[in-house]
Amino acid sequence: MLRSATPFQPPAPGAAILADAAGQALSTIDVWTISLDAGNADVVAAAAVLDAVERARAARFVFERDRTAFTIARAALRHILAGYVGLPADRVPLSTGTFGKPQLGAPCHLTGVQFNVAHSGQHALVAVTRQRAIGIDIEHVRPMHDLDGVAAIVLSPAEHRVFTDCTPDDGLAFFLGAWTRKEAYLKALGEGLARSPALLECSALLGGAETIRDPDDDSAARRWSVMTWCGADYRAALVAEGPLGTVTFK
Repeated sequence: MLRSATPFQPPAPGAAILADAAGQALSTIDVWTISLDAGNADVVAAAAVLDAVERARAARFVFERDRTAFTIARAALRHILAGYVGLPADRVPLSTGTFGKPQLGAPCHLTGVQFNVAHSGQHALVAVTRQRAIGIDIEHVRPMHDLDGVAAIVLSPAEHRVFTDCTPDDGLAFFLGAWTRKEAYLKALGEGLARSPALLECSALLGGAETIRDPDDDSAARRWSVMTWCGADYRAALVAEGPLGTVTFK
């Protein structure tokens, strides 16, 4: 079950547990759950820790709900990362990769801290680990206007055959199961939707192991680990390079 966290609650002292005293990488993954249900005072406080680029991006959102969600999620991300890199939230250097994936900038990139963030509806998730790629996705479960059309674009041929045999409710659950896994995987790669998700296949949805099949990487099923969970109206997926190890929900 997804749990709500205070948007500005940073890790407690000593919570930067992704390296031991010698700085050696551990397998821990922390998953932070953030509530995006915020009042005006929360939004003002959140905006205060964003940099100029982030504030400009927030201002470009047409709808206030989207602007609020981005502002709260990005501020929470900064507060969370601050606890891992030892800097104030407003001084955490953030940059983006080739396809827009957020990442730590210099000099914090030398810490080896890797993270990913996703939000949908009233929740955001932040996954943090060290020395390996990671991706996360969350989707609000709600009726989709053109589910059949979107499924034809997102699902592999084998997945689509299973989807077409589902009832409407089961079809939506099946689609979201595929979408969150694929989105988390592509985000872990740093590619986003630069590549068609229909090229990927979620073995667990076809009766197999919890792996991702990728025609561009024969080792994907061995290289990447997948974890899924859901709340009353959310589905989420986490993809990490190597064994999952310990996953702690914050």
